[in-house]
Amino acid sequence: MSRYQTNGQDNHKHIGIGNAVQPGRIEKPKNSTAAVHRLLRYLSPFRSKLIGVALLVVLYSLLGLTGPYLIGLAIDRFMVKKDIAGLERIALLMLLVYLICNLFQLISGWIMAKVSQTALRQLSGDLFTHIQTLPVSYFDHNSPGSLMSRLTNDTDAINQAISQNVTSLVASVLSLIGIMVAMFLLNFWLALSALLVIPVMFWFTQFIARNTRKGFRELQKQLGEMYGVMEESISGLKVIKAFRRNEEVIERFHSQNDKVFKAAVYANSYAMMLMPLTNVLGNLFVIVIAFVGGWIALKGMVTVGVIATFIIYGQNFIQPLRQLANMYNIIQAALAGSERIFEILDIPSEVDTTVETLPSTIPGTIRFDHVDFGYQKGMSVVKDMTFDAAPGKTIALVGPTGAGKTTIINLLTR
Repeated sequence: MSRYQTNGQDNHKHIGIGNAVQPGRIEKPKNSTAAVHRLLRYLSPFRSKLIGVALLVVLYSLLGLTGPYLIGLAIDRFMVKKDIAGLERIALLMLLVYLICNLFQLISGWIMAKVSQTALRQLSGDLFTHIQTLPVSYFDHNSPGSLMSRLTNDTDAINQAISQNVTSLVASVLSLIGIMVAMFLLNFWLALSALLVIPVMFWFTQFIARNTRKGFRELQKQLGEMYGVMEESISGLKVIKAFRRNEEVIERFHSQNDKVFKAAVYANSYAMMLMPLTNVLGNLFVIVIAFVGGWIALKGMVTVGVIATFIIYGQNFIQPLRQLANMYNIIQAALAGSERIFEILDIPSEVDTTVETLPSTIPGTIRFDHVDFGYQKGMSVVKDMTFDAAPGKTIALVGPTGAGKTTIINLLTR
């Protein structure tokens, strides 16, 4: 935006900033891949630590697959033969495996928490710093509550996704793949029967998750607008009471609160469907394995230990799938939040095009000489404004909402 000139030598001036950008409305699906790539830029300085975390995740995922296999081995080799010494050895081995698995989880979680918080601090700093350079038009079209929502809710959503769920996401995917591979290595036909249920699981998860993402994006948008109403009402409480606008403000808040309620019901209704559906499908998974396993066991094609291992794998298969379903909600909220944050960061900063040298003494006279001003090109808010304010003189700006009173005051400080 050009800085306002007070010398008034030109007969007619126009002050503007071109086409104002109005983010804040996330009504259509955004590019999640682009948002992920931009978030990864904040994590790129910690590449070596992230590689270490990835190795730890792979190791404890493999160790998690070892436990059920050892249980099946214990049944077939030691329990059937009543080998107490063998049971003791394999029990100690299982204890060691699970202790190391939990230790690796603890270390990876600690490293990831430090990395994520450092990256989040940088992201929050960039966002707050960039807000200070935004053009006045942005603040004219967007409420402070919306900005607060992005600085708090959206950054917190990203924090939850990165610090608490990234390692769990990778571990869950590796567990699903590892369980399927282990099943086929143990018994091909029993693993093949398990595949009948898996596509149904993924279809239901994808269907619900798609609607969940849509709901959480709308919820974040409505929360931002409600926070805007709250911030404006509280900061302007004296004016509201002076003009007896309490009922109007309350009605406005209730209207926005109802929108938040509807968006939250829609988003959480789909989110809450994931848990019971995965439980039902998980039980179906175990039933199929138990029926097919029992049938082929009668034909001598599989041992009891292998069936027990398959049942444990089946239960373990549901757990990462359920985690993925729950994490999907958090990750979608984080992606929606990151899109909103990057939307602000993509707004060009306002740069003064003129450099002025202030005089050694300032007379204190303010002069508007045929001034035009508009936030958007071709749409003037202040039209052909002319007035003089001498030192000590009081000028009253009177007009309805949107007439340009605040704009004139803002121009004085520019």
